[in-house]
Amino acid sequence: MDFDTTRFIHAAEEALPLSSKYIRGAITGQVDLGQYLIKGDKTAVTVVDKMSQALARPILLSAFSGYAINQEETDGTEGVKDAGIAIYHDPLDGTGTFLIGAPNPTVILGAFDRVSKKVLAAATMEPVSGRFWLSVRGQGTKYRLFNYDRGKWEGSEETCAVNKQDLRGSLVTVDISHPFNRTVRGTGEKRMCLQQEERRRLTTLLENAGVKESCMNSNGASYAILSLGRPTFAGHITTAIGGPYDVVGLLHVLEAGGDASCYVVSQEKSGRKLGRLSTEDIETADMVIAANKPENLDRLEEILRASLS
Repeated sequence: MDFDTTRFIHAAEEALPLSSKYIRGAITGQVDLGQYLIKGDKTAVTVVDKMSQALARPILLSAFSGYAINQEETDGTEGVKDAGIAIYHDPLDGTGTFLIGAPNPTVILGAFDRVSKKVLAAATMEPVSGRFWLSVRGQGTKYRLFNYDRGKWEGSEETCAVNKQDLRGSLVTVDISHPFNRTVRGTGEKRMCLQQEERRRLTTLLENAGVKESCMNSNGASYAILSLGRPTFAGHITTAIGGPYDVVGLLHVLEAGGDASCYVVSQEKSGRKLGRLSTEDIETADMVIAANKPENLDRLEEILRASLS
């Protein structure tokens, strides 16, 4: 099945600024956040998540009618359910910290080839700043700014490139600090990705490796900002995949010259084991690691593997 790159770009450039402007207003106090729900995976959902999705929904349904469409706040798949290409949309990534007033949520859109098991395109927008990242496989990662007041893009488009710093002394983000049960789409199976003691051990092992651990509470923000190549940022570990939309941003890092891999956790007689997938199968992955260079990815993989019981 052919993927329409131009259509994806146009849909992302229309839908994400529309949702982001609304989210930006909510962050600055223009929306009542008194009503919210804590879901079974300990993540929050608010009226803003739902409205952000509603704003983007008609654009995405029109642009991607020939693909399978999956939005986080909608049950099931729309469009052509068995299509070879799936569209994944997270209308507000990082709801937990957004709810307390933090300025770092993102809106994410991605396209995934279910046959080759590769992410074809990804777009991430940061509502507060108007920063927008766009990656298309084989075409690099581009970065630009949106001016909400003028309703238009500002300045020239920049090409992103990761830094090549060593891991020791660098910063690595981990998405959450608590254990996480991943719900497998389609079957409803609950998979324990990282237990509490394993999560504590991960922090200890990162510290022992001379790594400064941090958390943005948004996978979208972590992948996108890693692609910028700013000093000291060397990698990101996703231990909680609520859905494939959480990790489509790995393409930002790959197209900026970095590296990324998907992993599954299995229970064996000798204990829990981490296995690296040979593809970018974001629909199967329990965890994902992205890094600024392959040797740092390998070292972070060793650390994550050693953290499992």
